[in-house]
Amino acid sequence: IPSVRGQSRSMPMDRVVTEIRTLVASGYREVVISGINLGRWGRDFAKSSERSTLSSHSSPLTSTLTSPSITTTHRQHFVDLVREILEQTSLEKLRISSVEPMDWSDELINLVAISRRIARHAHVPMQSGSDSVLRRMHRKYRPAHYREKILKIKKAMPTAAIGADVMVGFPGETEEEFAGTLRMIEDLPLTYLHVFTYSPRPGTSAAKEPSQVPVPVARERNARLRELGGRKKAAFMRSLVGTKLGAITLNHGNLNHGNRAFTEALTDNYLKCRIPGYHEANRWFDIEVESAHGEVLIGTRALAA
Repeated sequence: IPSVRGQSRSMPMDRVVTEIRTLVASGYREVVISGINLGRWGRDFAKSSERSTLSSHSSPLTSTLTSPSITTTHRQHFVDLVREILEQTSLEKLRISSVEPMDWSDELINLVAISRRIARHAHVPMQSGSDSVLRRMHRKYRPAHYREKILKIKKAMPTAAIGADVMVGFPGETEEEFAGTLRMIEDLPLTYLHVFTYSPRPGTSAAKEPSQVPVPVARERNARLRELGGRKKAAFMRSLVGTKLGAITLNHGNLNHGNRAFTEALTDNYLKCRIPGYHEANRWFDIEVESAHGEVLIGTRALAA
């Protein structure tokens, strides 16, 4: 991705706040923030500041605009952006998209856990549960690091949806390495998976590797992971029966389950649900979960949140 898109470029904080305020004024009640490398937001500001500081020593034209002290004021991190959104906007619910495991700091986990205005949802890319595969991918974390972050998130937010991206068939992936991924996913409290099969991209080092995994083998591994992911999601949904969840309606009520009318909604922790009665879209409700059918939760009653 970096070779095609270039280095990460962060949207300035004030622009993010302005855009969210505009959305809220237009009636949006939930906003998702996302990016190619979301957890690295703000790091390029620090680099830019450091370059400007260095240039001030060689050019008097910039010396009045930059100084060594400015470098520290520009060191913004993703958690700072999230906190600013909460403080400077009236957004009812903020949902955080995919964040790499090394960027789920204790500070970020705690902020998400204590704020009712942030969705109980953490998507943490894993790619592989094999240390050797992660090294070949040039990932900046190891299985032990990943496990630590997931367990911290689960402890802080027991009902949170915790998802992962997983890739199968990366060049050189052995059956033993794939088995390590299966074991790790089985052991961790992940609630859903996005499974991808590796495909070569011209110009990348991985595409030049001689030990490409045969397509039928990669597809079979993909199917096994999807089956595992389905079982874990079903178990997670069953665990929520009898609990209370927040949910936002997605469309006007026009569904039926048995002889009852329902409206489709999305829970705070990223699950499809049906709440009783006909309701307008874009409204928050507190629901009690009655049962789980397939990949949909059924609520017993809905109270306007």
